[in-house]
Amino acid sequence: MKKTILFATIAIAAIGGLSACQKDTSKIISVCASELPHAKILDECISPLLKADGYTLEVKTLDWSIQNDAVANGEYDANYFQHVPYLKTYTGSTPLYAACKVHYEKLCLYANDTTKKSVANGSKIEIVNDVSNVERALKLLEANSILTINASNYDANKTFTFPTDNPNSGVTFSSGYENCALTCVKEAQLCASLSDYDFGVIPGNTALTGFGAELASRIVFGENPTAETISDKANIIAVKKENKDSAKTKELVKVFQDASVSTYITKTFGESVLYHFENGLTTDFLAA
Repeated sequence: MKKTILFATIAIAAIGGLSACQKDTSKIISVCASELPHAKILDECISPLLKADGYTLEVKTLDWSIQNDAVANGEYDANYFQHVPYLKTYTGSTPLYAACKVHYEKLCLYANDTTKKSVANGSKIEIVNDVSNVERALKLLEANSILTINASNYDANKTFTFPTDNPNSGVTFSSGYENCALTCVKEAQLCASLSDYDFGVIPGNTALTGFGAELASRIVFGENPTAETISDKANIIAVKKENKDSAKTKELVKVFQDASVSTYITKTFGESVLYHFENGLTTDFLAA
């Protein structure tokens, strides 16, 4: 009898010790993100807001190309790097969900040095090779009278496709720019390869990371986005669809709509990043 009691006591103690060693993650929110402005916003602005509500934020900077898989595989609770049109291209077996929209990064044309102020006939221009962002780059150049997007890039449903392997066949250059040329380049290489071109149309987060203090001095012109464009291309917090109503997701959505987030983004990034919040828990952006 004494041996039975002894063994039971040991077993209970062992179970208790094991439980004590296991980390309670119910109040830890892990987010993978691009470095700028995403991880900076998380670390400097969102983390204190979560801490005030009893949560701890863990942020990991990852290459954007693996972040959706990382969330789908359960390695992180959420990611922060993309807009809804890009998320719609994700083909993983585990569906993801746009929990909320947070900010919009202005797309700009950047010069390969700080002395160039305008595109000239014969200029070589690099643009991103991601079709979800190509149209946006071309519209920026079209708005500045450098080219016209060929109607053949749109099907009967107005869905945009583009020959990224031969981008010049998808546009018509305007008078005075006939000898200009486009080249599609992977987003991660845009800043490093800009020295091989005269100009580059580069997404905001990539430019922030690549140019640092020279960012503003390299800008030739930027977007004047409509409210519709800002909403469509606003960067989002993405989670596994099965977790969209979890306490952690609801907490992230709550803090991102705090007024201090808008103040922080405007003060820190100026005109290059615009705060834009929309609640994905009340509107399914992917179904739109």
